[in-house]
Amino acid sequence: MEITVRYFTILRNITKRREEEIELNENSTVEDMLNILIKEYGENFERFMSTGKGKRRLQLVFLLNGQDIAQSDGLRTKLHNGDTIAVVPPIAGG
Repeated sequence: MEITVRYFTILRNITKRREEEIELNENSTVEDMLNILIKEYGENFERFMSTGKGKRRLQLVFLLNGQDIAQSDGLRTKLHNGDTIAVVPPIAGG
């Protein structure tokens, strides 16, 4: 299956892309997608996605077809052919 991944802010600098198409196996999850992207973009991408202990965090906002995956199954959210994922750093205000 194929999904579209859209990047914002620092992730655009790391990936040198605004968006890209990713091929995944059927029944893949958001975490499966992240593992592929980490292999593709390396240490800087992984460091941005992980806490100091190497655990994945959801402090980034992942929008699956416009809906926050935190409201679903988080990183275990299943993906489907044609889905679009936007990866957005949190917005802080003051």
